[in-house]
Amino acid sequence: MRKVIIFTLCLLLVGFAVSAKNDKDKDKVMVNLGTYSLDAGDFEAKFWKEMFKGGGPGQPGNTLMAVGQGFIFKHAVLDSVGASSESGYEWATTYVGGTLILNSSGPWLNKNKLKDTGIMALNNSIYDETTGILKFHLMFEGKFDDTGYFYRVDAWYEGEPRMSVENKDGYGFQRGSEFKDIIVQIAEDPIEGVPDPGDNDDEEKSGKVVYGTFSTCEPDFNTKFWKEMFKGGGPGQPGNVLKAIGDGFVFKHAKIDENGAQEIPESSGIYETTYAGGKLTLNSSGPWLNKGQLRARDVEAINTSTWDEFGLHFELRFEGMFINTGIYFKVLAWYDGQPEMKGWGNTSYEFQRGTDFHAIIVISETEITEEPTRGCDED
Repeated sequence: MRKVIIFTLCLLLVGFAVSAKNDKDKDKVMVNLGTYSLDAGDFEAKFWKEMFKGGGPGQPGNTLMAVGQGFIFKHAVLDSVGASSESGYEWATTYVGGTLILNSSGPWLNKNKLKDTGIMALNNSIYDETTGILKFHLMFEGKFDDTGYFYRVDAWYEGEPRMSVENKDGYGFQRGSEFKDIIVQIAEDPIEGVPDPGDNDDEEKSGKVVYGTFSTCEPDFNTKFWKEMFKGGGPGQPGNVLKAIGDGFVFKHAKIDENGAQEIPESSGIYETTYAGGKLTLNSSGPWLNKGQLRARDVEAINTSTWDEFGLHFELRFEGMFINTGIYFKVLAWYDGQPEMKGWGNTSYEFQRGTDFHAIIVISETEITEEPTRGCDED
């Protein structure tokens, strides 16, 4: 009888050992350790948003959140603001009490969730009041609850956030989606060192680029909106800034040059406008890339436009080479319709905006000599 009991206990111990090993193996299968980057196309980001619960930008009590594919960072409350020690930034803002949740719709997990609470995050930032451009580097790190896994998150943003300032009771917010990069690291040991943001300006895109002509007429992709901010004081004025967004692309920072909109001689109301300093970014949510991003800077765009009883008509053209790639592009965008128009003032700018526009984007390994032309039946 004693031998039977001992044998049974041995079986139970072996069973517990096997079960513990299987649980550990399952845990390792569940979590994919490594480094994941937005710029490399490992996942997608949606937006960040700061609610002005403290009464306005940079005020204690404001709450910060960021949302993307497989992650959410929320409940981070602004605690203090001081001078930044990170090169290229002016302010260092501390947020406390944040919560990070990762789930299996991102590349880091095969199932279930990882969570950490009570996070302290540091945000180094700088804001240019002249251009409206906000830049920041948000960083936080820790250890997921009830696991042996450590993490670090670094997010870089550069853009013009949407801003709504209400009274203290109604709060208001700032919000943006133009992340330069987000890097998520997951490891079995604490993570040290700041990663470099993945700016692919220095990387050739061989093997990732799909060459060809892509059109909204097919449709290969969709456009969302174009918008011209009247920073020069009104339509067609020097200093106005143009932006256009669609599936997998954004064209921004294009500013009307010192000549403004010029009527073409003997053209009966046809105007030509030059935009300088534009930035074109293509990413893998469009048909031209399987992974990563392509960027072009200091793009000059020419817009030919008219107004008549049917509204605004324009053709915007620009071309160039993506930075350090040897890859050429040409873009034609056109619009015929009644744009949303909001009056302008000396301080609040205001804008015109339209959504139903078409575009053709050509990507080539060699210089593009032919000009794209409109191709939609309705046009």
